[in-house]
Amino acid sequence: MLWNLAWDATDALTRAQLAMFHTLGDQISLTEDDRRRALDLNDRTWMAWMDFLSDGPLPAEPPLPEMLRRLGETTFNLSVVAEARS
Repeated sequence: MLWNLAWDATDALTRAQLAMFHTLGDQISLTEDDRRRALDLNDRTWMAWMDFLSDGPLPAEPPLPEMLRRLGETTFNLSVVAEARS
């Protein structure tokens, strides 16, 4: 039971981070390809993570801790750009 609660929280956090990344990408008009490159993902991996965002399974690559680090770092950088443009 505790494992399911921890996984649900991790799943929700990861989806929220991806959504925030896309929201900021929309604000500064990043193309899908720019977003993929910003996270340093190949096409196949990018599609796996986009499927995850649409309630698909968690991709194996990059590992979740690495993906969360990439999302955090990149989202912060995008927020700085968005703020500078406003």
